[in-house]
Amino acid sequence: MDDVTNSGGCTHSGARHATYRTLDDELFELVLSRENKTELFAEAISQLSQRSHESASIIETLEKWSPSDASRFKPRSASTILDTPFRLVFPQSALASFEDTGLYVRQYLAISYCWHSDEFKPQGYKRHGSWPISKPFVNAILQDKDHPREGIWIDQLCIDQESSIDKGKSVAAMDVIYRSCIRLVVLLEDVFLNEKEMRLHEKYDPTKMKFESTWQPESDDREAFVGFYNKVNAARWWQRAWCLHEFSVNDPWTDKRQCHHVHNATFILNGPESSTVKIKWVNLQLIMASTLYMLNSASYEVLNAFNGQYIFGGTERGDRSNDGMRSSLMARHNGVIQKGSLYLADRVSIVLNMSGLGLAYVGGQIKTEEEMFYLTTILALARGEMSPLSMFGGPSILLEGEPSWLAQSIGEGDTSIPKFRPRHPEGIHRISTHNIELDMIFFNSGLESLVDGDLGATYLIFPDMIRTTHPVRHVGIESHDLSMRSHTEANLDKFRRAFLARCILNGHLFTSRLWKQLKRQVVKLNYNGGIYKDFTPNPALGDAAQVFMRQLLPISSLMCVPPPQEFTYEDAHLFLTWLTDSRSMYYIGVYAYCLSCTRSGDHVFMTSMHVNEQFSDGPAEDLRFAVPIDALDSTCMACRVWVLRPQKGEEEESRWRLVGKALLLGEPDLLLEAEQSAAHADAFIGLREHVMIGG
Repeated sequence: MDDVTNSGGCTHSGARHATYRTLDDELFELVLSRENKTELFAEAISQLSQRSHESASIIETLEKWSPSDASRFKPRSASTILDTPFRLVFPQSALASFEDTGLYVRQYLAISYCWHSDEFKPQGYKRHGSWPISKPFVNAILQDKDHPREGIWIDQLCIDQESSIDKGKSVAAMDVIYRSCIRLVVLLEDVFLNEKEMRLHEKYDPTKMKFESTWQPESDDREAFVGFYNKVNAARWWQRAWCLHEFSVNDPWTDKRQCHHVHNATFILNGPESSTVKIKWVNLQLIMASTLYMLNSASYEVLNAFNGQYIFGGTERGDRSNDGMRSSLMARHNGVIQKGSLYLADRVSIVLNMSGLGLAYVGGQIKTEEEMFYLTTILALARGEMSPLSMFGGPSILLEGEPSWLAQSIGEGDTSIPKFRPRHPEGIHRISTHNIELDMIFFNSGLESLVDGDLGATYLIFPDMIRTTHPVRHVGIESHDLSMRSHTEANLDKFRRAFLARCILNGHLFTSRLWKQLKRQVVKLNYNGGIYKDFTPNPALGDAAQVFMRQLLPISSLMCVPPPQEFTYEDAHLFLTWLTDSRSMYYIGVYAYCLSCTRSGDHVFMTSMHVNEQFSDGPAEDLRFAVPIDALDSTCMACRVWVLRPQKGEEEESRWRLVGKALLLGEPDLLLEAEQSAAHADAFIGLREHVMIGG
């Protein structure tokens, strides 16, 4: 080569070209030049640069809230990535292909695999040469290359395992490395297929099959499908946090990765007698998804045993649209925390990378999962995601042995937290592990309870038991609604009747406001989609809707005056269908409380209250209910009401303990009402600034 010289067995090149080093008789390594990296990483670096303003804003916000926590993160930029050494390995036979071009790399494959644990000891297994894997898998990787100048990136060979600096820099660049490769290659070394199982991907190739909506595997192949599924589902790869990261940041759901064979990920598995089989990602999807359907995919037992559900569910579709929406950082935390990783600090880096943020974690080791949860929470809030303000479930979280204001969601593994539109948190002033200082709207009135006579009007609408309306599904498969599992129809009738009675007591305007909120934030976004058909009125409730309207507008009904357009008969019909829908128990709750909120007589509903062990630690009359102003614009699906007790030993109401949270439904503009009634002694709500909340 014209621009290459040898020195001590190592070959060096000009500034444009890579540095060469022999690894063994079969392998050599290239350390790529800055120019070569710039070309290979161009798209990923561009995406990172587009988020630079967002990343800077997060750091700035964290510095205001908690300077010590802000120092645990630093921005990532193009120079951060390009200054990181990037090595690729090649078989020695590929060296001749660089004669005309110099040591300038065309593209590379990125390998995703599990480091071997002590339990991984297949009979006769042996690492091949410098590789951390066996010879059959090495051969399969080399055969998957499309060109001699296409390199291979595999962490144990391409990161200096003796250098903590090199490891740290590589971790910060890992998303760019896996996003920029021409193709991802996944090694499932612990999966051993038999002859029939390894042929399924050829026989059932979605790229060659004619689409049929009723297609199912041939009956003779169903046993092979189930065997394939069970073996692949048991692979350790699904359970590792770094493997989840590597696959997710590769953007598997983009058209580029899904529709083009050269960019579609390759999975390599063991076949019979030391052979291997290569299966494309789209083919693997077909086999696994078809088997799930055969096993009854709506069964919670089957789904919970499906280790690939986070990946196959398409949760990691990223933020590629230009609508300003962002994927939830907390949802990614919940997905990553379920996966194995030696270091919790690595999981924080994984969450950052999967979220596309231009930030690197530099804060050292993390001791507990609770500390990791705290760091993810303050990152999410600083990014403008308000979901942490509504999370609650289970006992108080302890940090450094003391209760914290932090609260985990009831569904600790919830990866379905919806996308959000970032907004600057105006009402948060300081955050620490144990306390948060923020502005809140306090309700000055107590809870209003129903009396027996209040239920009478509901029996005119539903003389008999209020029966459940089961939502219509696209497919006729069995499933279970978790919110109804522990309740009988008699109990459900009691809860629904109480909720309906409160609507009647609060009148037409309140019910109109409530239904507008539910229709926009619940039905449209949560009921119309997935396995369910669009929400439509239950025909059996038509007569009940007419009676309901007469209860809400008794004078108008008596005088035959048409109802206001804000809440018509059609709305009443839909509302009663929603009331009886099995999915609505989450919002109705066991108890629906009323709170006065305006001087003109308006109320709000507070339902589905969740409390911790400190809820009963004191007189009931000491409890207060408040809403962080940054949660006011959040969806009503979130627990926006904070249930508070005064801190022990506090003579004035200046410091509080968080003891519960609840849903807030049917509210007017509470911030406007607080401003307008601030000068009135009889105000039902009030704005309090710099409220200190602890655990």
